[in-house]
Amino acid sequence: MKLLEFYRALFEDATSRFEPVWQLDHTYIYGYRWTKNNYPLKEQFRIYNAGDEPPLLMFSVVLPEYYAQTNVFDEVYRYPTNNEMSVVIKDRQIMVNASLCTSNLEHSVLGFIHQARSDMMNIFDCVILRKDSDG
Repeated sequence: MKLLEFYRALFEDATSRFEPVWQLDHTYIYGYRWTKNNYPLKEQFRIYNAGDEPPLLMFSVVLPEYYAQTNVFDEVYRYPTNNEMSVVIKDRQIMVNASLCTSNLEHSVLGFIHQARSDMMNIFDCVILRKDSDG
């Protein structure tokens, strides 16, 4: 069994018991991607290979366009976490990502997701709307 398949099995076993609302995206070609739409914010989880390296885990939250008017970008890069954090803007959507190489995984796959989600919620709680410079 390849490591990618191993982590997929771990994720699917855990989510089938604790978060059964995750849905596999069969069109994703770079590994595996699941989405979750039952919360106010859309979530994604990906497991993918990065060349010869161990698989990477990535948890993402898609934010409403409103967040483009905030300091979310500064807060994401300032927040202390063991995960690699990033912000991507694509098709008028803002995605906040937490990534971790499986070789650095200290908890379960679902534990990674819960920690990443917790980190992001802490960040979103600190986000401030920017004032226009005109007024």
